[in-house]
Amino acid sequence: MPYRRLFLFLEGDDDERFFQMVLFPSLKERYDDVRPVQVSQLRKKKIADWLRSIEGMGADYLYIRDLDRYPCVTAAKNALREAHPRLAPERIQIVKVEIESWYCAGIGPGKLEDLEVATCLETEGITKEKLEAVIPGGRVNRIPTLVEILEGYDLGAAARRNASLRYFLRKHLAVE
Repeated sequence: MPYRRLFLFLEGDDDERFFQMVLFPSLKERYDDVRPVQVSQLRKKKIADWLRSIEGMGADYLYIRDLDRYPCVTAAKNALREAHPRLAPERIQIVKVEIESWYCAGIGPGKLEDLEVATCLETEGITKEKLEAVIPGGRVNRIPTLVEILEGYDLGAAARRNASLRYFLRKHLAVE
């Protein structure tokens, strides 16, 4: 069986933390090596170089980004492809609205009360700012709280609560 490598282009620390703690175990069942690449500080040329290198070695990649200000997934994908023409459309995953929505989607029932984030039951519209608003201590306690959420993450519940995560799991991990 050939050596399989996957590169994950992620926006920042929160995205990388989520993938490493929640999705890497499943991804590592399919790939021998899974590498995160944070794009927030990279120039367009450096991303193009990464893509060219990945293509040359015959590896796989996924580019995951937030929907952010775009009106729809198609607009977000088109803007990304305009900035990075080498990107294959089927290798782009858009998170609605931000990765924090995926965090909130998997909060277990016991954690909801502990973290005072009951508003996260409806997760599609969760942004970084909305999550910080319900975390005790706000931005100051943000990272420890995110880690605590991921330590007790319920992927099954998350897939039921968040359509873009469910789509990602079905498309890229064949999880129903």
